[in-house]
Amino acid sequence: MDTSEYMPMFLAEAREHLQELNLAVVQLENDPADRPTLDQIFRIAHSLKGMSATMGFTAIAELTHEMEEVFELLRQRTSGLSQDAVDTVLACLDALSEAVESIEAGGTEKLDPAPLIERLRQLVRSSAAEPAVTSSPEGSEATAVRAALDTGARVLHVVAVLDDEVQMPAVRAHMLFAALADHGELVSNIPATELIESFHGRQVEAWVASTSDENEVARSATRVSDVADVTVAEVTVDSYSPAAAPAADRNGAATRDPDSGDHDGAGDAGGTGTQAGAGAGSAQAAGGASAAAASSHNARTVRVDAERLDALMHLMGELVIHRTAVEALTVGIGKPELHHAVENLTRSSQALQSMVMQVRMIPVDVVFLRFPRLVRDLSTKLGKDVELELLGRDTELDRTVVDALGDPLVHLVRNSLDHGLEPPEERENAGKPATGKLTIAARHAGGSVVIEVRDDGRGIDPQLVGRKAAEKGLLDAEAVAGLDTRGAIELLFTAGFSTAETTSDISGRGVGMDVVRTKIRELGGEVVMESTRGAGTAAQIRLPLTLAIVSALQIDVAGAPFAIPIDRIERTIRLAEHSVSSVAGRRVLVLEDGVLPLLEGATVFGREPTGNHDLVVIVRGGDRRIGLAVDELVGQRELVTRPLPSIVSDGQPVSGGAVLADGQIALIVDCDALASDKNVASAGGHPDRRPESPPSVETHLAAA
Repeated sequence: MDTSEYMPMFLAEAREHLQELNLAVVQLENDPADRPTLDQIFRIAHSLKGMSATMGFTAIAELTHEMEEVFELLRQRTSGLSQDAVDTVLACLDALSEAVESIEAGGTEKLDPAPLIERLRQLVRSSAAEPAVTSSPEGSEATAVRAALDTGARVLHVVAVLDDEVQMPAVRAHMLFAALADHGELVSNIPATELIESFHGRQVEAWVASTSDENEVARSATRVSDVADVTVAEVTVDSYSPAAAPAADRNGAATRDPDSGDHDGAGDAGGTGTQAGAGAGSAQAAGGASAAAASSHNARTVRVDAERLDALMHLMGELVIHRTAVEALTVGIGKPELHHAVENLTRSSQALQSMVMQVRMIPVDVVFLRFPRLVRDLSTKLGKDVELELLGRDTELDRTVVDALGDPLVHLVRNSLDHGLEPPEERENAGKPATGKLTIAARHAGGSVVIEVRDDGRGIDPQLVGRKAAEKGLLDAEAVAGLDTRGAIELLFTAGFSTAETTSDISGRGVGMDVVRTKIRELGGEVVMESTRGAGTAAQIRLPLTLAIVSALQIDVAGAPFAIPIDRIERTIRLAEHSVSSVAGRRVLVLEDGVLPLLEGATVFGREPTGNHDLVVIVRGGDRRIGLAVDELVGQRELVTRPLPSIVSDGQPVSGGAVLADGQIALIVDCDALASDKNVASAGGHPDRRPESPPSVETHLAAA
């Protein structure tokens, strides 16, 4: 069978399953009694095994099958899995991830499962002698099924007979329930969920609230290993009779093989639970009644290739450009009908634009999901106790922003774990809890998204940073003595700078913070850090909601159009209404709320000054405000941004370009680069003493 057309779907779902498994295993390590997470692990592992086998990737299917046996240990331990068991499972997940990547790169799975399978089997053997945990049933399946039928749910009764040679019937029972759960809500099952560990029988029963066809459900059940026979029948209110099942089944005890003679008391222990669980049964039935609605919702959800979304966004951008051109052409034409038609066109295209933007939005949790595993591995390696808190996981961002956000956040998290948070003994000596706290939070702020990485560690020591800078020749001794926290933070963003004493696979190469700032600026965002000695450090990333269409103020500088993002503008003023002074040869703007550097737009962008800079735009860049003198404020525009070739953007405080209605290219101003110390020093001098300017953007565009 040719499965090539299903490959993109397989790769996407496999990555999703592996990421969810990583998160679930870490969660279960912290809370072994978390039954919903345990059930989720079984379902995901079973789905991954099935889809891998269908696609012909036998090594992945074989390794996942063995992992299911280890996951069964999670149900039998009262104190959770050992460190070695968790490490083994995570190593398997890493190997599976590498196999998926190799499939995408070359079409084959580069995976040798034998060593990992041996480690997994050793875990099973070492725990075989440990007693299983049993518990009494909490509800009556008769009440639950009856309640589900009363709500109008369609209930299927599934009876599965296991093979006589089955080695672990408890595992097969759980796998069967996981397979059936894919078709709807399990209203009830025998053996009861609480008694699966002690199950040694050959017959498994389940009542499923589902809209699926009986044959489809039967096929899913027979795909479970060691299932010899399956029957599926719809249950009706008139035909359902609780007394039809054996009494031992009715009280929720584990079903026994009639020939086995195995009587361990589990049936007697559950005999008194018939009436006590009526409320729980009703809750199960209510969940079953909603299964049809859930299935219907899933049917309305489709996977769309990211390239199609990008193409849709590109066409939407072209529509915005054409709409703007039409609006410009109709100005001054005295036809009310034409103006009304243009207004309708504008309204409809804006609604379409908003809808397209929403389609591209995905929750930032897609990025956050990787951090529980990362924090767990690094904290273990560093010998630190760390509590991770994730806030605002539902905050939505444009897909392109989310895709590029992962690496900067990883650098910030690694820095907090390695440099920020102290070892337990150091924290206790400082009067802090032994467990450090790392918080990653996301929230909307106007037209931007703010993501913060905060720790309660030792904070930044300016003197330590200064001494390291002096060793590298970045500062002299006098500058080190006067270095404050803000200056130390700025040094941390210097390429090649690190405070680590030794180089390791975690830090010490001096590429972390520089990469963070560079990447975030490429996304049109900014990075701001705050630190208090002994209390911790917070790094805040502010990003636009989308990179595709930005709301900007179009300005004119020496006859050329530029655009400043609206969310970076504080206000606009007339230069004649305020005082301008000179400090150390640099022009500054004196306002009632502070003194700001005043930059000449023509000097900044390498153009011949016109001398007509009466308008000033106050913008925010980094942690400072600056004034940019321009010739004209054209107006607010919705601009479709495009990346610039490096030859154009090199040395210029611009981050992108946009085509205007008249065909001109407006360059998007990079406010962070504009406010950098280097740019302020080179462009902020007196206009009569113009410093050497970089080649103009037009020169670069012509060369490109």
